Amino acid sequence: MNNKTGQTIRTMSQTDAYMLIVGNVIGIGIFTTTGYIASFTSSPLVLLFLWLIGGALAFSGVVTYAELASRFPKAGGDFHYLTHAYHPALGFFFGWSAFVVTYTGSIAVIAVGFSHYFLNLIPPEWQAVRFQLGGSVFSISYLKIVAILIVLCITWINARGVRPGTRWQKIFTLLGIGILLLFILLGLSSEAGSWQNLVPLLRGKPTIGDLVGSGAALAAIFFTYAGWTAIVYVAGEVRDPRQTIHLALTKGILTVVFLYFIINIVYLYAQPIRDMKNVVDIGYRSLLILRGSQWSTFFSLMIMIAVLSTLNATIMSGSRIYYAMARKGQFFPFCGRLHPRFRVPCWALWLQAGWTILLVLSGSFNQLLSYTVFIMLCFAFLASVSIFVLRWRKKSEPPPYSAWGFPYTSLFFSLGTLWILINTFISHPTQSLMGIGVILVGIPFYFYFNRWKTGKSNGVME
Repeated sequence: MNNKTGQTIRTMSQTDAYMLIVGNVIGIGIFTTTGYIASFTSSPLVLLFLWLIGGALAFSGVVTYAELASRFPKAGGDFHYLTHAYHPALGFFFGWSAFVVTYTGSIAVIAVGFSHYFLNLIPPEWQAVRFQLGGSVFSISYLKIVAILIVLCITWINARGVRPGTRWQKIFTLLGIGILLLFILLGLSSEAGSWQNLVPLLRGKPTIGDLVGSGAALAAIFFTYAGWTAIVYVAGEVRDPRQTIHLALTKGILTVVFLYFIINIVYLYAQPIRDMKNVVDIGYRSLLILRGSQWSTFFSLMIMIAVLSTLNATIMSGSRIYYAMARKGQFFPFCGRLHPRFRVPCWALWLQAGWTILLVLSGSFNQLLSYTVFIMLCFAFLASVSIFVLRWRKKSEPPPYSAWGFPYTSLFFSLGTLWILINTFISHPTQSLMGIGVILVGIPFYFYFNRWKTGKSNGVME
């Protein structure tokens, strides 16, 4: 190891970890997903029950990942779990998909989402910037300009060290939680809603259609709760990770489950479930019913703050995956170097930002993400099963933290993820196969990095 590398510094407290988890989970999904879920059921009871099941699935995932993180308390998360439980190739393909589209594509989507709501506050005559280069006229929309600028801004903050990143994460998350609580208070204190919309909760009975659609609905809820894994990717910067991570994960996911459940009560209070079906902007629609159009600016600000919180956490955690891969000689070696002063993987951060900007400019990130949903679920399932593999292989090495309720909680998480995975493939076979294709493109890169690793030492491999 040379002087340009070194180890990350453990500066993140339990509060920092909690804020990272909550801030990364709470995003735009809770304001859009319920309308989609309502299309699968006519029962408020089933709708709320599905959100609770999704919360239970997330909680079982939390305790599972807490044990895995206690075994590998360093940057990289799933990259280490898949590498040690199965084969280095699986760890590489997880990281490859994260860089090519899973994380960078998500950052692009989040940034464009922020830009969309930001431009709602700007006069509509701002359309696009046009410039001339070599006799050709090019144009770029303000939507893309704002998205690129916010990616660069948040990346710069995180490149200045862990403390600035976690400091801003606290601010974004506290504002996000405060605004969600205000949304709930504004909703439930309004006289424009009706508790009669929840009466079927007591007498409604689930139907066969409810059961058939529950798989697709749970898939949407699964991704709305997704994001709590962010902390395991920065485990190398958490103080006392074996104790801190599982406490932060548990508190964080329980906070989100509570908030999501109450927000869905607000939606049902605002309108009967039949009027919620396939309503994409269910959050805005509910606020409009309960408080009127004068609150539209408030809603845009609420979304922007939630998006900034998720964006900061995603940028911070994603870069640690490529850093961990580079340290093992499975990615560009410069990504395994830390800034000599700020002790963060700044090269990984800026490479991630560069690729994200290319995705924003190309406008292809939404299509790419639709291809890789299946792959994201595949890796989630493999990671969930890895706890059983590692326990079997390391019988003589008990984990520093044992998953609460093991093996039942971990089994529930594995089976739940597998069910959603199968349902996704059946519902979207073409996109699922295309997602596999995205992974297969990484095969030559895997062999290239392995050949390079065995050919000469890069000075950063652990």
